Amino acid sequence: MHSINFFSEDYQENPYYYYQQMHERYPLFYHEPTDSYVISLFEDVERAFKDPIFTSQNYSWQMEPIHGVTMIQMDGREHAKNRNVVVPSFRGKELLEQTFPMIQQSAASLIAAFNGRDVIELRKEFTNIFPIKVIVDILGLPGEDLHLFHRWYTLTSRQFENIANSPEILHTAMAAMEEYRQYMSQVIDERKEHPGTDLLSVLCTASIDGVEMPKDRIMGFCSALLQAGGETTDKALASMFRNLLLNPDQLALLRQDKTLLDRAITESLRYSPPAHMIYRVTSEKVQVTGGEIPANATVVCMLAAANRDASKFEKPDEFNILRKEIDPKTAYSGATGISSFGFGRHFCVGAQLAKMEMQVAVEALLDHMAEFEFADNKVPREIGIFTRYPESMSIRYKVKI
Repeated sequence: MHSINFFSEDYQENPYYYYQQMHERYPLFYHEPTDSYVISLFEDVERAFKDPIFTSQNYSWQMEPIHGVTMIQMDGREHAKNRNVVVPSFRGKELLEQTFPMIQQSAASLIAAFNGRDVIELRKEFTNIFPIKVIVDILGLPGEDLHLFHRWYTLTSRQFENIANSPEILHTAMAAMEEYRQYMSQVIDERKEHPGTDLLSVLCTASIDGVEMPKDRIMGFCSALLQAGGETTDKALASMFRNLLLNPDQLALLRQDKTLLDRAITESLRYSPPAHMIYRVTSEKVQVTGGEIPANATVVCMLAAANRDASKFEKPDEFNILRKEIDPKTAYSGATGISSFGFGRHFCVGAQLAKMEMQVAVEALLDHMAEFEFADNKVPREIGIFTRYPESMSIRYKVKI
């Protein structure tokens, strides 16, 4: 099988070209540098989330050294029981009533800090902070310690992207995690004694099969939430504004009709999802398009490539907020038509929260900025292999009066 090299300069500069090559010529190939098998077609990626042959054992080396055992690496009944503890906090009435006002307040406070300046660095001043602030609020953690959680999130996120297995990145992430555990240990003890209505209190008072959730499991869930929830929303928001500025006709449509916001968000998540790939491990040999994957093999599921599959999407390399193949009403549920949040039993538990964060943030920013453009007419460069996002987002704008 032919091998495309994720670490080559050409690939990192423009992975979208290689996604086309994967679809047309190499729907399955072996990636020697990471000792993994790569799949990219929508139907194969969807199957890798739904078929129990594809397990989540990759997280035992990808996340467990940092976060301990978390729900994300569980399968079967164990996964379902742990997931059921947290699902109500991320869906429906509770999400709308308790979390929506927090999200609005977080967005408003960050925008107020722009202080009417005509140039802002959107990633540094908004998208990189906003989702962490929201999660800290949801967990009921002290707002004055936001800088600590942001630092820990930044350092541990690098390990999740560490597909080259750099020991230095792992060491730095583990040191940050030790600081986090020392901090959280005391907070959890206090919350167990005096629970409130926040998500951390839910975890501290939850029991599974009659057994109270252990402290290390609570810590692991919270740290994984900070990483997964913070990183994806940060990068998704930055990419969305990059997409809108590179497609002024689409931005004009959205300005004219705010009811298109859900479609615009969903299309941006399809076109440039924050996570471009995710791993799975096979429990037995399995046939996919292009050949056979052996048992106990690491599988790279190319989420971003699946979202550019021409057999699923018309003109997949075009950004089109009026795209007919996407239904924003189902995109954030198990019936999703995009791969950005996964599928089936491992569909992202925070998908609806991410959608709500993006809705509030995009609407608030568009309401604040009458006109905006890339500062100095410089289009921000995309970077990243595992996750991909604008390296920076300097924007010049006029305040809406």
